[in-house]
Amino acid sequence: MKLKVYVILIFCVSLWASNFIIGALLVNYWSALHVTVYRLLCICLFLGILGFPTIRKARIRPKQWLLLCIAAILGVSINHFSFFKSLETTSPITAAYILALTPIMTGIINRVVRGEKKGWLFWLGSIISFTGVGLIISAKQGASASFGVGEIFSFCTMLSFAIFLVLLDVLRKELDSFSVTFFTSFIGCLALLPFLSFAPIVPRQSADLPIILLLIISAILVHGVSNLVWNANQHKVGSTNAAILLNLEPIITMVLSAVILHALIHSSQIIGGTLVLIGILISVVLSDKIKHSDSL
Repeated sequence: MKLKVYVILIFCVSLWASNFIIGALLVNYWSALHVTVYRLLCICLFLGILGFPTIRKARIRPKQWLLLCIAAILGVSINHFSFFKSLETTSPITAAYILALTPIMTGIINRVVRGEKKGWLFWLGSIISFTGVGLIISAKQGASASFGVGEIFSFCTMLSFAIFLVLLDVLRKELDSFSVTFFTSFIGCLALLPFLSFAPIVPRQSADLPIILLLIISAILVHGVSNLVWNANQHKVGSTNAAILLNLEPIITMVLSAVILHALIHSSQIIGGTLVLIGILISVVLSDKIKHSDSL
């Protein structure tokens, strides 16, 4: 059962990995804020049409509305905007490296806020996986060691998503995944609309139809369908275990670059990818087996 869930979550991570390449392309045509709002509007329209009966029947209590608003502002408004804003001034590779801190940060937040305990194998696997990500990034040309504005926005993306994953565990105990996905996207979009007046309206480049279609289709798939699927399955393994899979993003991005852009894969990237996989196996599979055997 859990293996099937992990396969589904890896599918979502694969879609999110493509967002680094797509996002870096889109910010050449519109500001980060406009890209964020345009994509959220597409997501809300898609989810609204797809699940109107479910949304209409949703019964949400005031406390749940509060959690939804917090999750929407952190996990949608701030997360999406900071992601695209970071890609204006830093490379997708550097952004991926910083986002690889998400599993460790999620584990720390769960430990402090919810008292969730993880064994030493989980933390060992996280460190091994993070080391592998570092090797992958260091081998890529254009990776920057400096920590400037773009890197700060990447850190905000990572931190906001880690908190969102923890809130998602809480929300999914009482609300269905569709309602959580739609209302966080809708509230997150509304929260950003007042700021549009501060963003430059003139496009940076003239966007042709393929670019516009890329924006719409990627929004629906990457942050519509994948978010819906992720939200429906994360609670089955827990936010900390699910977050460790995010370390696969640099590997998938590396493979996509090789296939689509014909980029060369270096030996250090292969070693780094192997470490990431070993770290995930230790954190998710081995630690769960030991925990299960101890409980018997």
